[in-house]
Amino acid sequence: MTPEPNKASRTRRTGGTVSAHELEWRMLGACRGLDPTIFYPDRDDEADVAKQVCAECSVQQTCLDYALTQREKAGVWGGATERDRRRILRQRRRTA
Repeated sequence: MTPEPNKASRTRRTGGTVSAHELEWRMLGACRGLDPTIFYPDRDDEADVAKQVCAECSVQQTCLDYALTQREKAGVWGGATERDRRRILRQRRRTA
């Protein structure tokens, strides 16, 4: 899920700014311009619409990598819900 590149989305929780590379891939996201609430369902089983958008996105893997690196807690990013991302991180730790 790529939020609109406005002033708020350029600032991370840590107070730093998003790099030009991060803004570039966000501009290419299939989610750009869509209603953000699609990507923040109340329950994981309501994430199908968001996952369908992500499945057709050219920057899906970059978005997922970003969410995993930043430990995004909410929303669908790169086709993965919060639960999906936790599972991916656990699997990576096991194989490392």
